[in-house]
Amino acid sequence: MFESCHSTEDVARVYRELGFPATCLAGRVAIIATPDHGGIAMPSYLAQRVRTEIDQRHTHSINHRAVTPVVVGRSASRPSTYVFVVAGRLSGRGLSTHTLTQLDEAGVRLLDSGQRIWLPTTDYPTGWTWKSAPPTPGIRLPTPTTVLTTAQELLLRTRRGSLRG
Repeated sequence: MFESCHSTEDVARVYRELGFPATCLAGRVAIIATPDHGGIAMPSYLAQRVRTEIDQRHTHSINHRAVTPVVVGRSASRPSTYVFVVAGRLSGRGLSTHTLTQLDEAGVRLLDSGQRIWLPTTDYPTGWTWKSAPPTPGIRLPTPTTVLTTAQELLLRTRRGSLRG
């Protein structure tokens, strides 16, 4: 994906061509969360299962564009948190206070307006890497609601903490 890139600005341009509102900050590439693009961070043990669930349930074709979970995480040396890149309004509206509390207790956080979502800048697996397939042209990102309700359903299906491991 970045074989021909020579600078972080080149990498940011590649992301912008894919539809991500990427910018350069301190020599790194990030999305600055807006009301239309944001992120949902969660522990890797939960994120891996959420991604699998979304792949199984939500990758049906809508206008010939599959819903694709795009997940960024640290390299193997620091795999604790993954971030789902999402499109659409980021809010807890529509979810009960109890549900939001459960998600918070499980380590799920909304990365909303103004927060940074660091993006991989190299094809090498160091630093931030793609924990899913890298984005491609025409990608259709999941909505925040899809990611949050999937996480909540998984937490309800299993007793709190039993997803670890």
